[in-house]
Amino acid sequence: MLIYFFLPLVAGLLNGLTEIFNKSITEKKYSAFSYSFLQWCGNLLIYSIPFIYFRDYFPTDYHAYIPLVIVVIIVFIGNILLIRAYKTEDASIVNIISRISLVIGFFNGVIFLSESITVPKVIGILFIVFGIFIIFYHGKKLKPSLGLALALVSGICFGMMSFLNKLALPYYVSSTAYLVAANIFAVSLFLLKPTMLKDVKPILTKHFRNYLLSRIFAASGYLILTYAISRADVSVVNTNFETAFLLSVVAIGIIFLKEKKNIKKKIAGALFCTLGIFFLNFF
Repeated sequence: MLIYFFLPLVAGLLNGLTEIFNKSITEKKYSAFSYSFLQWCGNLLIYSIPFIYFRDYFPTDYHAYIPLVIVVIIVFIGNILLIRAYKTEDASIVNIISRISLVIGFFNGVIFLSESITVPKVIGILFIVFGIFIIFYHGKKLKPSLGLALALVSGICFGMMSFLNKLALPYYVSSTAYLVAANIFAVSLFLLKPTMLKDVKPILTKHFRNYLLSRIFAASGYLILTYAISRADVSVVNTNFETAFLLSVVAIGIIFLKEKKNIKKKIAGALFCTLGIFFLNFF
C-alpha cells in the first residue's frame, strides 16, 4: 500500500531532525554513556503514555524476548559509538558513513527473509558503498579518522536493527509494547553500572530544551518506523527511511549548522547514496 511507502519517509525526516539536536548536545566533555542513558529514558517515558492508555501488555512467550535482547544490545553499542563519532565529526559526514546500515539491512532481508535481489538492486548497493568510500578518500588514499570508523561500525549495528525487529514484532500486541519492553531493558543495562551516569545532570541543565525535542522527534519517528516494518518489506521500509534520514541531516548540517568543510565530498557522497537508494526501491 502507498501509505507504507510514505510512512518511512516521515520517520526518516523526524529522525534526521533528531540527529541535529543530538549533535548540538554531544559535547566532548560529556560522557557518551550519560547522554545515551538520557535518550533511552526519554523514549521510555514517551512510549509508556500510549502503552498505558491503550492497555497494551507484554507477551508471555519467552521467545519474544530473545531477538529483543539481541537488538537492544546491538543498538546500545551502535548508539554509544554514534555519540562518540559526533564529538569529532560533522553530523552530515557521520550520517553519510552510517548509511552502511542500508547495505546490511538489505542483505539481511535477502539472506534471512527471502526478499528479492536483482541486478539493479546490486547496482544500488554499489552506489551506496561508493558514496561512503568518497568520504573516506583523501588525496590518493583512504584516511579513516577514529570518528569515521566509529560511525561506520555504528551503521553496521543499526543495519541489523530492522531484521531483528522484524523477527520480534509479531510476538507483541503492538509496536508500542515492543518499544517499551526494549527501552526498559536498555535502561536496566545502564543501571548495572551507575558510574556511567555521571554527566546526566549537567547535560539536562544545559541542553534540556534540545534534549526534549530530540526525544519527541526520535520517539515519534521510531514508532512510525516499527509500525511500517511490521506491515511491509524490510528492504523497502529501511531504504525509504534512510533516504529521508540522510538527506535531511546533510541538508540541515550544511545549511543551518554551517558544516562547510569538505562540502563537495558531502554532497557527492549523499547523492551517490541517494542514487543507490533509488535503485534499491524502484527496480
